[in-house]
Amino acid sequence: MESKTATKVLYYFLTACIVVGAVLVYKAWWDRYFRLRPELAVAEPVVIPLDVPLEGVLIWEEITLTSPADGTVSFPLGRGPVYCAKGDLIAEVEAAEGRRQVKAPGPGYFIASLDGSEGSWTYGSIWPGSSRLPDPGPLRFLDDGQKVPSGGGIGKFIPQPQSLRCVAYLERSALDWDPSKRDYIEVKRSASDLPFRAEVRAVNDLGPTIKVYLTFPFFSEKEIVSRRVSYLLHVKDARGVLIPESAVTLRERKKMVFLVTGDRSVAVEVTGVPVSGRRFLVERGLAPGDLVIASGSDASEGEVRIW
Repeated sequence: MESKTATKVLYYFLTACIVVGAVLVYKAWWDRYFRLRPELAVAEPVVIPLDVPLEGVLIWEEITLTSPADGTVSFPLGRGPVYCAKGDLIAEVEAAEGRRQVKAPGPGYFIASLDGSEGSWTYGSIWPGSSRLPDPGPLRFLDDGQKVPSGGGIGKFIPQPQSLRCVAYLERSALDWDPSKRDYIEVKRSASDLPFRAEVRAVNDLGPTIKVYLTFPFFSEKEIVSRRVSYLLHVKDARGVLIPESAVTLRERKKMVFLVTGDRSVAVEVTGVPVSGRRFLVERGLAPGDLVIASGSDASEGEVRIW
């Protein structure tokens, strides 16, 4: 009886060994099959604009317009922003003694609104130091028929021509050049716009950040609606090739990809940055049309069968 039991145990043991061995052999074959036939990706040539946010404040010369009498105000040209020629009628005040007129003192923009920063928003108050940029008060528009006191503000006038200036902070880590050694930087209104050159008037090096004083090449009515501005600093046009981000792996603190040449894969160091869509922009290390293994973390140097 004991002999039969031992025989059964040995039988089941050997059967299990055979099954496990077969599974391991099959797994080894399967791993080798896929290791020799990895998914590949083609390095595609591309030019990608590298932009970083630029938050700043705008500075301009302005004149606060006041009501010449107690009464109700109206704006023949609208509340603006509107461009006026010298002498244009921009406001009328219906007073007890009759209608009083307010005319444009010269060519420029008129807007029937105030934010409370008139008179104090100057280069001398914003440029010095390293404190955060100030926030203007909310823009308050006056309405036609609104009552105004004599000497009360009814809007502001921004003479033209004049330079539109900007004070902003830049992160040093986002730059690959020193603004103090350049006469201009390139700025974009949005990602889809072409960059324009902003003149660098002054630079204050604060270590990790840089405070810059700029002059913009334009001054349109869009800019006077808010003293704050959100643009994009155009750092550069990065040229290189795109590959899946998964193709890049870190080996000994180096970014590596596995380049397939002929029937072998070779580890190659690359430099570049991740971009949108889980892709990686390789600036150095690969050429257009190169084949790389799509999953770098699972790859190794050695034989590869493409077909």
